[in-house]
Amino acid sequence: MSRLLVLSAEDVRKVLTIKDALDAVEDAYGQKAMGEASAWPMVYEQFVPGESDMDIRSGELKGAGLFGLKLTAWFSGNPSQGQPEIYGTTLLCDDRDGRPLALVNASAVTGLRTGAAGALGVKYLARKDARRLLVCGCGHQSSFQVAAALAACPQIGCVQMWDPTSAEAPVARVAQVAREAKALLAAAGLTSDATIEAVADGEAAVRVADAIVTITPATTPFVQADWVRPGTHLSCVGADMEGKQEVQSALAARARLFCDDRAQSVASGELEVPCKEGVIASADIVAELGEVIVGRAQGRTSDDEVTLFDTSGIAAQDLAASKMAYDRAVELGLGTTVEL
Repeated sequence: MSRLLVLSAEDVRKVLTIKDALDAVEDAYGQKAMGEASAWPMVYEQFVPGESDMDIRSGELKGAGLFGLKLTAWFSGNPSQGQPEIYGTTLLCDDRDGRPLALVNASAVTGLRTGAAGALGVKYLARKDARRLLVCGCGHQSSFQVAAALAACPQIGCVQMWDPTSAEAPVARVAQVAREAKALLAAAGLTSDATIEAVADGEAAVRVADAIVTITPATTPFVQADWVRPGTHLSCVGADMEGKQEVQSALAARARLFCDDRAQSVASGELEVPCKEGVIASADIVAELGEVIVGRAQGRTSDDEVTLFDTSGIAAQDLAASKMAYDRAVELGLGTTVEL
């Protein structure tokens, strides 16, 4: 008989902030670089192509004494029935005996940990004087990207937001993102004086950006290579399945390349298509970000260099953040315990 702690979205919100997610993901990347974390092959299946699918990302965090998985299911028709478009759950297990420890609402964790990943790319690979951030994509995840970037890189003074699918500046949506991002910062005891504004001209915004975060489901690149000026950093977050691509392949060929997992990056990340086209090879990836974090690899080598970080998402991020939420919930007596 074992006891399993179930954590709801509300439980997670009480114990995990954007600053916590940054710490957890940074630690997970570091553990992976030191051989203390593993990312196992992703399982992906479509129920109805273009309408519904599911994926499982699993791995081990030896340093935290656990292994586990995150299962995410996407059903595009759910909102019309009053249900969320995406459901997700994360299972944590003890790596000494296999005991299940916790079942965590993954949706509450995923936004935070994904925002943290993109922001850590900016923190470690952008120029130290980077002050102008462009976020491409204005969906649900964009609030977390903005908040995490401002938390990790307090020198950022201007955030511009562009919707690549529209010719209009997303003014109303960006106002909502600004409120949500500031609330996420406040929950972590942080503030920022950065301006957050909507732009309609994506090319002009790319040309003046110091750092760019892309967070869309695009399968046709919308950031062109000749728009990106020397010294720019890009964190590519949206390409998490085979066939997705947000930036032109010629830009990958021009940039100093980093990722969160080498095998996954060329199989289903931003670098998958450029590799298949023969524009780059897997060997062109300089390092995983964790190797930069722990000092085993050099990040940016000059202020004129273009750097690109492909984060397609690995289980270690979810496990580390969920373990932090689990430990705090146990301490505070939160969640629902069930006997298995």
